[in-house]
Amino acid sequence: MTINSIKQFIESLQHDVRKLDSLISALEQQYVLLSERDTTLQQHNAKMSAVLQSLDKNHLSRDSYLQSLGLAQGKEGLMMLVEKLPKEIKQTTQTLMQQLVIKSKHCQALNERSGLLLARQKQLLHRLTGTQSKTAYPESPF
Repeated sequence: MTINSIKQFIESLQHDVRKLDSLISALEQQYVLLSERDTTLQQHNAKMSAVLQSLDKNHLSRDSYLQSLGLAQGKEGLMMLVEKLPKEIKQTTQTLMQQLVIKSKHCQALNERSGLLLARQKQLLHRLTGTQSKTAYPESPF
C-alpha cells in the first residue's frame, strides 16, 4: 500500500462522487423527458450509460486494488482498508464513502421513480387500446 496507490484510490472515490452528482441530474432530467415523451430521450439515455460505465469501471478498479492488498472486494474490503489508513486520511475516506452510499441510494430512488412512470404510462396505453399487458409490472392506481 503506497502513498500513490492510496491517493489514486481516494481520487477514484472523489471522481465517483462527482459522477453520481451528474447522474442524479441526468436521472432528474430523464424523468422530465419521460413524462413529456421527449424525442431526445434516447440521446440522453446514451449519455447516462456512459456515466454508468465510468462508475462501473472505477468500482472494478477499486475491487482489483483491494484484492491486490489481500482484502475482500466490496464493502467489507473497503472498511478494512479504511481502518488501516492514517487518521487524517481515514476521515476523508469515510466521508467520501458515505457520500457515495447516499448518492447511490438517491440515484436508485430516482431510477425507481422513472420506472413507475413508465409502468403507469404503459398501463394507461393498454387501458386506452384495450390490449393486454405482457409485462410483469403490477397494476397501480391512477
